[in-house]
Amino acid sequence: MNFKKIKRKLLISVIVTGMSAGFVIAANATFSEPGSTNDPLVTLSFVEQRLEQIKFYVNSKIEEVNGNITNNKTEIDTLKTENSELKGKIEQLQNQSGSAGSNLEVVTLEKGKMLVCDAGAEIILRAGQAQAIASELGGLSDVTGGQDIPMGEAITPNHLLIVPRSDGRGVYAVETAILMVRGSYRIQ
Repeated sequence: MNFKKIKRKLLISVIVTGMSAGFVIAANATFSEPGSTNDPLVTLSFVEQRLEQIKFYVNSKIEEVNGNITNNKTEIDTLKTENSELKGKIEQLQNQSGSAGSNLEVVTLEKGKMLVCDAGAEIILRAGQAQAIASELGGLSDVTGGQDIPMGEAITPNHLLIVPRSDGRGVYAVETAILMVRGSYRIQ
C-alpha cells in the first residue's frame, strides 16, 4: 500500500506541476506585447501603428529636403543678384578711368594734359606730339625702338611703349595727341 500512496502522490505532483507550467505559459502569451520576441504574431493595430510611424518619419524627411531646396534657391537667387551688381560696378569703374581690358582704346589727350598709367599699360602715339613722363626709377620702355625713353624726350609715333611700374609714368601732350592705350590709366 505504500507503493500505491507514493505512486498517487507522484502522479498528483506531476499533474499539479504540469498544470502550473501550462498556466505560466498561457499567462506569458496573454500578457506579452504584440510583436515582441515572446509573441511573434502581430495584430492589425500593431501593423497600422508602425505604418503611421514610418509615414510620419518619411514626411518629416521630405519636408526637411524641401526646406533645404527652398533655402538653396533663395541663396542662388541672392548670389545671382550680387553677381549682376558686381558686373555693373566693374563696368562702371572701367568706364570712369581707363580700361583695364585687353582691347586697345583710342584716347584723345588735349594739349597740356598728362596720361598717367599703371604698370603694364601699353601706349602707341598715333598723331600729334607728346613727351615721356618718367620717374626716378626710369622712363618708358620703347619696345619698337629697343630703348628707354627718359623724362621730357619726344615720343616717336607708332612705337609701342610699355609702362614698367605704377609710379607716375606716362605721356605729356605737347599738342593734342591721339593715343592707343591698353591698360589702366587716368588723365590729369
